[in-house]
Order: sequence, then structure tokens, then C-alpha cells
Amino acid sequence: MPSLPELTAQQQDDVRQACGFACVRCGVTIYRYLRLPESHGVTLLCPTCHGLVEEGRLTPMQVQGFHANPVVRQRHFARDRLPFSPELPTLIMGGSQLLRDTPIPLTLEGEPILIFAPPRRSNGATRISVRMGGPDGEPVQVVNGNEWMPTDGSWHFLLRGDRYSMMAARGEGLAVLRIVARNRIAVEHLRTTIRGRRLEVTPDWLEIDGKRYVGRIGSGTLIGLEC
Repeated sequence: MPSLPELTAQQQDDVRQACGFACVRCGVTIYRYLRLPESHGVTLLCPTCHGLVEEGRLTPMQVQGFHANPVVRQRHFARDRLPFSPELPTLIMGGSQLLRDTPIPLTLEGEPILIFAPPRRSNGATRISVRMGGPDGEPVQVVNGNEWMPTDGSWHFLLRGDRYSMMAARGEGLAVLRIVARNRIAVEHLRTTIRGRRLEVTPDWLEIDGKRYVGRIGSGTLIGLEC
């Protein structure tokens, strides 16, 4: 199932709406735009579910079935356990008090590491973007507005309980976001190096080039901390 980078912004919006703004099989709000098997239609699958397709553990008929009846539209689906909120999320990170109205909590070497934005539609999902250092220290866009960007196996994604985990296949790059509530996200562990600058973040502290700080990220501002 190939990605579809040629989709227009309107086409992407239509696909997101049709699929419920999440993977049609599991409801994870990090996804790829993929062509349906044996069809001209487009669907959303998270990296994990797409991996099942590539391994032959999900058949084309099963994928078509999930697309026809996305899990997020089913009565039993618990939306509160994933970031479906019309509001900018409150953030827990770096030992600061709850960060509110802070779309870009951190930048490193001028690169926005995390970006959070409310959905374009009120019934959508919080838009999450993650930018990390690659093996060569240059920045790599891992997630862009909930779209999973790597297609070469350089990064792995896992849903572990209430955690979105993104891990580099090479190097120490790591980002773990815990969904505390649909409008509250904790940066449980983030670790990256960009152009020789090393950053590590937990809910209780942040470390920049080996120096640890607490409560340095500002709230209610476009950028919480520039490193």
C-alpha cells in the first residue's frame, strides 16, 4: 500500500473526515495516507497497522472492511483515551507547571522539536508534529500534523497503553508522549541531538547539553523555550 504524497490539501481533508481523523483499524491519530488495495480510494492506517499489511497479516479485504466502518465511528470506541479534542492540549513537561496555550514548547538550534495545534474540525484530533535529529545530527520531520513521514524504516512507532512512542532505528532518538486525557499530554521522555546540541526531557526536568533545569518552559506563549 503506497503512500500518496500527491494528494492535495483538500483531498487529505476529505480522507481524514471519511476515516474519522485516525487509523481506521485501531484509532491511533498518527497515520499515513495509503491507497486502498485493489481500489482507487484512500484510507488512513497507523505505522503499526500498515506494517501488518506489508507482512500479509492484514488482507486487502480486511482493510476495505475497516475503511468502510472506521473504529472511531463505532459505539464502543473510547475517544477519551486518545487526543481527540477541539482545544490546544495542556502539556506536562520539564518540571514546569501545566503548560497552556503553548503551541511550540521547545526549539533546539532553531528547530521546533514539538508542535501542537487544535484540529481543523471540531470533531478531529489534536495535530501533533515531531522533529528530531537524525543519525547525522540534521533535523528529520518524523510526524507532520499527525502524518507519519518516515517510509524507509528509519523510525518506528508504537502505541503502548496510553503512550505514543517514536524511536529511531539508529541512534538514541526517542519521543514518548503519554495521553493523560484527550486534551492533556505529558512528554514522558524525549531525547535527541541536533547539530551537536543534546536535549532530553521528562515530565520533571529537561537537560540541555548535560545541564539539567526545572521549570524553564514558559506557558501561554508561542515558544515555551528556545535552546
